[in-house]
Amino acid sequence: MVKFFKAISSGISFALLYLFVVFVSPIVLLLLGYSNITSNPSLFGATLYSIEIEGQHFVSEATILGFVLALICGLIIYFLSKLLVSSLRKTAA
Repeated sequence: MVKFFKAISSGISFALLYLFVVFVSPIVLLLLGYSNITSNPSLFGATLYSIEIEGQHFVSEATILGFVLALICGLIIYFLSKLLVSSLRKTAA
């Protein structure tokens, strides 16, 4: 049960990182001087996120699909890192 909560915690951390990047990236792009950008990548017909910058105004949206994919990626990274660490410990012993 503890492994499950640690995995979920890792997935949620990765999903929160996704949210942070989606909401902060337009500000960084504005500071770098980009003024006209539209980004709406899609997967399976649904958008992962939406970022629109026009002049000094910007809109950024995180979608449910992007959040769920970030959560799943966090879970996969957690389990792969546990697998890697356990295999390295076995070879070192």
